[in-house]
Amino acid sequence: MDDITIQRNGDHWQIASPHMAIDDHDLDDGYMAANALIGALIAAYVAQDDALVSIHAGAVRIGDGLILLLGDNESGKSTFATVLASRGQRFFADDRLILNLADATPMGSSLAIAPKLRLPLPEEADDAYRDFVAGNGVLNWPEMAVLRPGEDQAAAFGESLVVRALVVLRRETATAQPAQPTLSAMRQPDMVRVLLEQLYAPHLTQQGELSACVRLAQGTEIWQLHYASAFAAADTIVEHFSADAP
Repeated sequence: MDDITIQRNGDHWQIASPHMAIDDHDLDDGYMAANALIGALIAAYVAQDDALVSIHAGAVRIGDGLILLLGDNESGKSTFATVLASRGQRFFADDRLILNLADATPMGSSLAIAPKLRLPLPEEADDAYRDFVAGNGVLNWPEMAVLRPGEDQAAAFGESLVVRALVVLRRETATAQPAQPTLSAMRQPDMVRVLLEQLYAPHLTQQGELSACVRLAQGTEIWQLHYASAFAAADTIVEHFSADAP
C-alpha cells in the first residue's frame, strides 16, 4: 500500500494520498488537517476490497439494525443522530460510516469518529439533549462542539451491525413546515440518485459506484422524512422502527 504523507510548513499542513481524488491538501488549521487525514485513511481502507465503501450518513441502532440518515450538509444529520442518541438509541455515526456490501444485507461498521455539532444549539433543544451535549463535550469553539459519548451510548471502532433502513432527511423551511413529521416510502431510482451523491468509494469506477448504490437500495428499507424539527421528528423515527423491529 502506498504511503499517506503529512507535512507541516509553517502554519500550513499538507496531506497527500494515492487513494483520494484530490491528492494534495493545503490546510491552515491542525484540526482540519486531522479531519482530512481521516478521509485519507478511510479511502485507503475501503480500497482494500471492492465490497467496501464509505458513506456520508448519520447512523443509530434501533432494534436489531442500523438506521442510516442521509442528506446534504444542511439536512441536520449530526443533530438528528445525536438527538436519537440522547434518547437512548446507540450512536454509530453522524457523518461517515463504512459499509460492506458483500452480502445481500449490507453491514455497517462504526469508525468511532467524534460527532460534531453546530453552536448555538437549536432553540427547541430539550433539556435531555442539552444535558447530553454538556456531558459528552470534549472540544468547543464558538460555532462548533465536538462530543465523545461513552461506550454505553456509542459504538466502538469496528463495531458492526446490519443496515436495516435508509432515511433521507428532508428538512422543511420555516415557510413550509409540515403539520407533523411525515415518513414515507421512496422509490429505488430516487434513492439510488441520493446514494450516488453520498457514497465515497474512490477505488471504484463510475459503474462500480452505481452498482454499489443499487445493491444498497435493494438490500434495505428506503424512506424519506419530511420534518421541521429533529426534536419532534426523532419520536417518529423511534416509534416507527421500534414497532417494526423483528
